[in-house]
Order: sequence, then structure tokens, then C-alpha cells
Amino acid sequence: MKNVTALALVLGFAALPAVAAQDAPFHHQAGLEYSANTEEFGDGLWDLNYRFYVDSVSQEKGPYALNGFLAQSTNVGASYSMIDDADLDIFTVDGTYVFDSKWFVGAAIQRYDAGAFDTDTYKLDVGYYFNDSSKVAAFYVDGSDIDSIYGVEVRSFIDLKSTTGIDLGAMWTHTDADDMFNVNADWYVTKAWSVGLGYADDGFDDNFTAKTAYWLRMNDAFSATFELSKVLDSDVDGFGAAIGVVGRF
Repeated sequence: MKNVTALALVLGFAALPAVAAQDAPFHHQAGLEYSANTEEFGDGLWDLNYRFYVDSVSQEKGPYALNGFLAQSTNVGASYSMIDDADLDIFTVDGTYVFDSKWFVGAAIQRYDAGAFDTDTYKLDVGYYFNDSSKVAAFYVDGSDIDSIYGVEVRSFIDLKSTTGIDLGAMWTHTDADDMFNVNADWYVTKAWSVGLGYADDGFDDNFTAKTAYWLRMNDAFSATFELSKVLDSDVDGFGAAIGVVGRF
């Protein structure tokens, strides 16, 4: 019932009439999102997050959803996620420092609280922005109750003339159990609307996921976000769905 009531409030905000927005630059971004499978929509994940960017972030460059990535700015953030039905709480604090040379280093601390079981994980990453819209990075993850994990990721946004552009990403992760690999491509038809396809292989199984997302600008400060996805496998029921609100100032 708590999930349903809170979700109704988010939906009510998203249903407010939109007004003209000026796409002003921002330093602060705060958001609240609810995501779940449509087969059990009341048992989803809540995520509350905040991020501060040292440099002013332009909303005129690229899609709205990628403004933070394209800013290539030093930033710090914190988030709280919870699944009430699973009695799971996740607390995260992270930050990235970007040098003038466009090299960057990042760190994150994450605490999982699942009933009587608690554990902490730590992540370090180092990378390089090799142009105005692309990066490559290596990362290492360890924790009190997990084996170490490391990997490499690449991401690049490509501007297009007739539409906004394409966001491409790939990641390889090594674990003691097996290697994992995933690739992703999101085509931004406009600054607000995207359609995409992803592929993931965890060493035991692989699948394709189709998705679409929309960023609805309500006014200068607030936006509503929507996403719908589907694992292209006959054994997976329902759709993944997410709705959220984002404030920028």
C-alpha cells in the first residue's frame, strides 16, 4: 500500500500540465524514481538521488538524459534505494574528479542492508575523456563479503544531423565465477525521446532488451521521466517500467 500511495503522488506530479522551459544550465540535480516489472508492479524499487556538478551543466548540448555525462565535470552524489517487499536498503556515496587534461578518477562506497545481513562495497575507477562526448575507463570493485571484480567500459555519444544522436556503450567485467559482457545502443530521435537495444551475457545466460524512454520538461526546474523495456525472451513475463521526477537548479 505504501508503494501504491507514493507512486500515485509521483504520477500526479507527472500529470501536471507542462509549460515552456528555457533549458537553463544547472549545478544541482535531484531525482526520485520508481521501477518495477508490470507483472508485480507493487513490488518495485524506489531510488532517491542527488548530484552536484562543480561546473555549470548545459541542457542545450545533447539529450536531456545525457547532460551530466556530456558536461565532463567534477561531481559528487548520494543515493538511497529500497525494495520494501525484499527488506532491502542500499546507500551510496560517490564522486568523480576531472582533471584539466580530461583524465578522471572516481570512487564510490555502497552499503547494502538486507534484514539481518549487511555488507559494504567499494569501487575505484580511472578513465579518460578522449573527445567532447566519449570516455574509456577501468574499474575495480571489492567489499567485505564479495570477491573482487574489475573491468573496462567505453561510452560515446554521436551527434546526428537529422536526429539528436546515438548513445553507444560497452562493458566487460571479470568475476571469479565468469566474465560478463554487455553492449547498449540508444537512438535519441529528439532531445527527449529515445529507443534502444541492449545485449547482456553474464556467462550463464544472455538476452536482448528493447527499450524506449521519454524526458518530459514540465518547467525550468522540473521534469518527468518515463521508461519502458522488454527482455526479448519468451520465458520472461511482463515489461520493465519506470517513472520519475527530476529537479535541476
